Amino acid sequence: MTDKCDPDDPRRCHGTTPDGQCQYLALEGSEFCEFHSGTRRGNKQFEQKKTERYIIENQELKRAYLRQKDDRDYLSMKDEINLVAGFLEIRLNTIRTDADKIMAVGAVEVLTKRLESMKVNLLKLQQSLGMVLGKDEMRALARLMAEILDEELEGVDKKEERMDAIVERLYHAIENAGRPAEEDM
Repeated sequence: MTDKCDPDDPRRCHGTTPDGQCQYLALEGSEFCEFHSGTRRGNKQFEQKKTERYIIENQELKRAYLRQKDDRDYLSMKDEINLVAGFLEIRLNTIRTDADKIMAVGAVEVLTKRLESMKVNLLKLQQSLGMVLGKDEMRALARLMAEILDEELEGVDKKEERMDAIVERLYHAIENAGRPAEEDM
């Protein structure tokens, strides 16, 4: 969503909030902003987002959630991670003074630990469902890629030498995946 607009702007969203008329611009071709057109009108955008687990009424939280959301909506646990990340973002954005920093320490620590725990659990879940490729699967993928390259490079000069170099680089990349690069050390 965009920033708040002028109260007299004719493009202002026609949706309502507990404080009155929505303060955001309507989507192009609509009388409503992203929030109000998606959750209140049953339009195509809302139908496409039926997989979202929450209809968030608080516009600031909705915007924070949407900023965190990734298009790869493959597990509902990601929605909870995005929601916690949105809460953390909102809490951090309330800090203005040193006193605010001191007051925020507990909440930020709890949210950060919860976020880390949720991400670890999501990774474990992905691994148990076979959604994360191990090194053996990556090697098989490299072999498949080499076969594809072999077919595509048919008739190219020094094909075998080029294939050997490519395959060597692929295997090296797979073996070192997840390790810090040497120049980073």
